[in-house]
Amino acid sequence: MAVRMVRCAKLGQELPGIDPESPSGARDLKMIRVIAGEDMARRVQESISQQAMEMWKQYMLMVMNEYQLDPQSDECNRILAEHMERFFFGEELKIPNYVPPEQR
Repeated sequence: MAVRMVRCAKLGQELPGIDPESPSGARDLKMIRVIAGEDMARRVQESISQQAMEMWKQYMLMVMNEYQLDPQSDECNRILAEHMERFFFGEELKIPNYVPPEQR
């Protein structure tokens, strides 16, 4: 099967998209549906690269740690959905009191 290329909204380049048929791609899109709904999953599948998706997963873990979120709470999904929208399609949100590791 040919690799599907997308113009990545996050990275601004033509890159391999998320493959919904692969186990990792299906898992990534399911995670997005749970956090932010079907519309966001469709938008991500259409215009986000696999590389940007990997970047999001690292960023998401940092957000969860910094906000001390319970992954099973509605508040967690609300905060992550807001960060996801801005991470992929806008300017990343500032995290209160966050100091990057190299500055600590």
